[in-house]
Amino acid sequence: MRTKTKAVSLAVAAAMTFAAAPASAAFVNTWDYSVSLEWIIAGSDEPTFTSGTGFREVTSERLSWGSASGSVDPSVNTNRSGLQIIDSPANGAINTGDSVTTVGITHFNSEISANFATLNTATLLTNLILTPVDPPVTGGASLQPLELAFSTTFTETPNVANCGFPVVNNCDDIFIVNFEALQQTFTLEGVTYNTSVVADGLGFLDDATCAAAGEGPGCFGLTTPEFKVTTVNFGFGIEAVQVPNPAMLALFGTGLLALGAVARRRNKV
Repeated sequence: MRTKTKAVSLAVAAAMTFAAAPASAAFVNTWDYSVSLEWIIAGSDEPTFTSGTGFREVTSERLSWGSASGSVDPSVNTNRSGLQIIDSPANGAINTGDSVTTVGITHFNSEISANFATLNTATLLTNLILTPVDPPVTGGASLQPLELAFSTTFTETPNVANCGFPVVNNCDDIFIVNFEALQQTFTLEGVTYNTSVVADGLGFLDDATCAAAGEGPGCFGLTTPEFKVTTVNFGFGIEAVQVPNPAMLALFGTGLLALGAVARRRNKV
């Protein structure tokens, strides 16, 4: 009889411990955020250019190439192209389960001489800082910066009317982006969250466009039209991917009642 009673007691204790663990998790409803973009300009991820002449500008805010005397704005002078980060840094609030538009990149797509070097690869670094505010778990302190660095392969296409893939204007330029680097997962107070970068027009490209960029089918990126100024708005979303399950807690509660009933019946024997 003692052995049976001891076994029931241990089962109840184990069930209480298992049920209490998820109950201590704090689900964050609202976060304050600060997000910034920058081009990595040094080290193994610094921008690379094709062979050729011309001027190359490399800063953390802007990459440009073409004529040294030209402007990146095609409406002013059409012999220099560039990529300019805008609206960075950005601050605000976001709810779990939502996404928000934050910063951006403007592509000045100008017609430049075929003799000039053009951008080949570049790495864009996204610094995202999240602070839980509802509820203010971890004392309201910010998380460590979530750095989402994704590389971009750029294809400067010829200025022709028919280039073998769907275009908006003449032969669109093509950006190939590393899809896997656009998201990151972290755990806070027992809850796992996933953050992901989103952008206007960013998605899987058709096979012909991938081939024009030297990529295989199913590549990921975006295109921008020739002789245009195109701004790509970036943002991020956050969602909970592993949260305490109320149904599971209720199930353990029912189990505790059943175990208690068994123990009472056995004590009466």
